[in-house]
Amino acid sequence: MSTPASTATRLETGSQPSPASSQPDTAAIAEQLKKMIAHELDVRIPESQIDLTVPLLEGGLALDSMVLFEFLTLIEKRYGIEFADQHLRPEVFENLTVLAGYVQRELVRAGKSASV
Repeated sequence: MSTPASTATRLETGSQPSPASSQPDTAAIAEQLKKMIAHELDVRIPESQIDLTVPLLEGGLALDSMVLFEFLTLIEKRYGIEFADQHLRPEVFENLTVLAGYVQRELVRAGKSASV
């Protein structure tokens, strides 16, 4: 956590915040994922009808395995991350907010930017 004194010191010395602090927040990534579903997948769901908290699988958007595979591939290409086998669990795909949190953690871990 940055204190006022450390912020002032950073400003005086000209040092930059760490790359992780320049990462978009989970909400911004979730919005990017929402746009990907609406505009890049063949699901015919208008962006305005995609709620960030609705389940991606059963009982929600009901993305089938083929669409989910395509979505994962798009995410991996867009953000330069990989979904490790141990992370391919239903909990990761609970909704777009949870998935965005996973993407953000992987970006921070890999030291990558989430700019689109």
